Amino acid sequence: MHIGVFTDGFNAYDLEDMLSTCERLGITGVELGCANWSQAPHVPVEDLLSGKISPEEYLENFKRHGITIDALNCSGNVLHPVEGEAHREGMRKTFQIAKLLGVKTVVATSGLPAGGPNDLRPNWVTTHWPPENYDILNYQWNEVAIPTWKILAAEAREAGVRIAFELHPTCLVYNLYTYERLVDGVGDCRDVLGINMDPSHMMWMGGDGRDLVRAVPESIFHVHLKDVVFHPEKQMVNGNLDYKPGAGMAERSWSFDVPGKGRDAAWWTNFLETLSEAGYNGILSVELEDYTGFPKNPLAEAVEFMKPLTADYPD
Repeated sequence: MHIGVFTDGFNAYDLEDMLSTCERLGITGVELGCANWSQAPHVPVEDLLSGKISPEEYLENFKRHGITIDALNCSGNVLHPVEGEAHREGMRKTFQIAKLLGVKTVVATSGLPAGGPNDLRPNWVTTHWPPENYDILNYQWNEVAIPTWKILAAEAREAGVRIAFELHPTCLVYNLYTYERLVDGVGDCRDVLGINMDPSHMMWMGGDGRDLVRAVPESIFHVHLKDVVFHPEKQMVNGNLDYKPGAGMAERSWSFDVPGKGRDAAWWTNFLETLSEAGYNGILSVELEDYTGFPKNPLAEAVEFMKPLTADYPD
């Protein structure tokens, strides 16, 4: 396993500055934003697809700094009633870029449909009541999500890539149950549809990513490193369902941070042990969402904390 970074955290910096920083910090792998919610700050998507820039020319930038491209990221809402087709096209372009660059893993979100055929906005159902929630869920799963992902899974297989779902709240697939429901509905797709294990989402929802890894070890295709810090004075009166802006960290029940800020070294050591036992041997991609400003400082903190812990797990 090796420490990497999801480079959207460096969206204000050019490719050379980002790569130079990674090299200086000892980071050897990157996950590049390529489409949809990412502005693809470090991937010249259209120039690569048109041939204006060759894959060899582009990859030379990374070789010069001793860095590999471990994954591309095209997270978005491919099931959105209005924007879904554009996001599906963004995903297809990402498949093409991955094929050109020899990248095998694409990180994505499952998307979230509307609540019915005439709705224009996605609808996230999280409880069993009121009863009409099941009408929404039946529509979302059976009429939208499963048919769409049958097509996208086939396209991913044809392109020679696999998709790692970030189990993200406000997406249809956000935990083990919903992941299993999708892959069972699509059928014969576990080689193509897997999981991006970001333990932070399980943390704030009250779960534990280590248990999820143990439940489906063969499905862990990619890993994000991100921690959660809870703010008890807010949490105890508001709970963990918190839609206040992420940048307003002090006002929230919880906030994202880099590894080591919420869970200690013992927890993260056990997380790595769990991944190793599951057979995972790939990138540990730091995702910068702590809103502390300049991205290089929290990234340096994350590397400093995680580097000794990864010593027993050489790539």
